[in-house]
Amino acid sequence: MNKTVLLKRMAACASLAMLFSAAQAQTGTGTATDAGTSTGAATSAASKGASKMSAADQRYMKDIAQSNLAEIAASKIALENGQAQQVKDFAQKMIDDHTQAENELQTLAQSKGVQLPTEPDAKHRALAKMMSGLKGEAFDRRYMKETGLTDHQKTAKLLHKVADKAKDPDLKAYAQKTLGPVEQHLAMAQDETSKRGQRPGSAK
Repeated sequence: MNKTVLLKRMAACASLAMLFSAAQAQTGTGTATDAGTSTGAATSAASKGASKMSAADQRYMKDIAQSNLAEIAASKIALENGQAQQVKDFAQKMIDDHTQAENELQTLAQSKGVQLPTEPDAKHRALAKMMSGLKGEAFDRRYMKETGLTDHQKTAKLLHKVADKAKDPDLKAYAQKTLGPVEQHLAMAQDETSKRGQRPGSAK
């Protein structure tokens, strides 16, 4: 084989190699672009889904979260400052049930792109501060009145409203599910408060 033919074949092989490399690079770039487009589309779809929740429904979620947080905060104080075992047992149940309810609400909020509060509102922070200064029977009576009765009456009313008026089906289902335990809490508080009204000054 003469030298000229050999050089031509080598040049042809080099050209083919360059074309193959260019094709691979183009394919890789296309794949990366497609992947980026898919990720962007998924993010956009999630944002679009979150934005579907109405402003009223978002407000409902935040109000329910405030109720849960207030119940939990006051009940933790009750475990320290309360006197009657019945009150402490009630407080522990409030912590357990409202913590579970709040965790479920947080999960729902995240799926909807809604940011919930992480601490009680100013009114309940002030109430918690005042109650922290009470001890024994004085605390028990105030806790059962404010947290046991008043707050649960408001929470039950709120959940009834959400279950009836919310547009989001998941939020509506949450309200319906949570309403039962809240009404049970209210009945327990009414019973305990009634007993205390019959025996003023008693720690039990």
